[in-house]
Amino acid sequence: MKKLLSIFMVLVLLSTALVGCGNSNSGSDTPAAGENAENASTPTDATAETTGIGSPDAPVHVTFLCKDVIPTEENVQLLVEAIEQGMALEGNYIDLEVLEAPAGKYADVVPIAFRTGQITPDIIYFQGGDLPIAQEDMLVDLTAYIENSTNVKNIMEGHQFEKIKNYPYLLWLAPARVQIPVMRSDIFNALDSKDALLADPTPENYYAMFKEIKDKGLAEYPITTDGGILKLDSVFNHAFGVTTTIVNVDGKLVYSKATDFEKQKLAYYARLYQEGLLDPDYVTKQWDTMEQAFYEGKAAFVAGTAGDVVNVYNNKMIQTNGEETELVVLPPAKGISQAYQSIDVTKESRGFAINADSEVKDAAWAVLDYMAGPQGRVLDKLGLKDVHYTDDNGKYKLTEKFPEWWAKFWPTMNGLDLTNVEGDVLTKPAIDSLEAASTYYYGDINVVLPNDLLPLKDAMDNLYTEYATDIIRGVKSIDTFDEFVERWNAAGGDEISEYLTEQLK
Repeated sequence: MKKLLSIFMVLVLLSTALVGCGNSNSGSDTPAAGENAENASTPTDATAETTGIGSPDAPVHVTFLCKDVIPTEENVQLLVEAIEQGMALEGNYIDLEVLEAPAGKYADVVPIAFRTGQITPDIIYFQGGDLPIAQEDMLVDLTAYIENSTNVKNIMEGHQFEKIKNYPYLLWLAPARVQIPVMRSDIFNALDSKDALLADPTPENYYAMFKEIKDKGLAEYPITTDGGILKLDSVFNHAFGVTTTIVNVDGKLVYSKATDFEKQKLAYYARLYQEGLLDPDYVTKQWDTMEQAFYEGKAAFVAGTAGDVVNVYNNKMIQTNGEETELVVLPPAKGISQAYQSIDVTKESRGFAINADSEVKDAAWAVLDYMAGPQGRVLDKLGLKDVHYTDDNGKYKLTEKFPEWWAKFWPTMNGLDLTNVEGDVLTKPAIDSLEAASTYYYGDINVVLPNDLLPLKDAMDNLYTEYATDIIRGVKSIDTFDEFVERWNAAGGDEISEYLTEQLK
């Protein structure tokens, strides 16, 4: 098992700025003829940056899989061409193919398909489910690639270096993922409760705002979310004292999900649901139906990832309802603590990996490194030339189609020279969301569990989801939370608590 998969505890040190993921199209699964032998190897610490890959007559075939990057889309096909042409100018000849993801929820089906060999991309984006795969030596340790990179290491931030040290199989060059609450400004400005909320954003003042929205008929239900409560948790966790994944309760290290802090938070959510302030169908909402409810005005309040996602929400809201509906960014609730969701650097929760069985590892890395370089950043963040921007001797002017674009590889703004850009790469609400994420940043502590404890933790998490959902919807009383804690501990909480104590002592 790889060196840095040993159990490791860390404090988050930093925060930053954006979001995205991408992929492209062109060839077969076999390495192209004439590929250099070094392209099939994993680099050593002595390896220099990867150059001279393939040839004009025999480009190296690299396959790529990423969520929401569809190989049949014209923009994706044009992106592939631009990447291949740009890399060729640097002496690297790539035949890039974007693969179609298996049917189903990406985060669930892709890890299974990869493990079983149904899919074998060279570059693969994970949105969870990668840890067992890495523990089975199916992913490349990216440490040496990053150390010897031409571009990637230059745009990495502190939290990314920490995550790679602890878990070197997944790389995501984006700001720490923080869910930021936003509202339409026309609805927000119509509220008498808004000033009190901004002055003192307690859970009660949030409740008063939600209730006013409902009472005035400004939205059918003030709050919506996408099938779970993570977006709500980013707003309310800290106010109720759920500040870290692992907490010390009477000298015992336990997960915060099984504490009185969580109980009080769930009681608050149940109140919102009972009074019609939380979308009655939130459990079955997917991201697209959640967003649709927001754009159509059925819901007034959602949370989206700071930076790019808030930017997309804002652009679509204005396109749908006009300039007066520009989004306003709201603070996290204030109580025992005040911050958005705590950020864990034990490992990346999502990002790109390289297949350990790939015969073109160096070529795969070269694609990722190119997209972190000067030309790659322009392509990734600004889009397609003469579609999303025009180029006048290195001065880039954004077109009216630019808001339709999102970064397909690295969402970070790092490496993009904004002095050469005419137009707003990010809207004001998106910039406000990044600033808010930085202002209300909080580090987390966690432990990566060994294989034998992972099934216990999965069972515990499923139990939590069951009770939390039933308590919020009124199927179970809040008093059953104590019953939940007993079942949580019996399902593995006590055993894992002993392990946490050993690791964090």
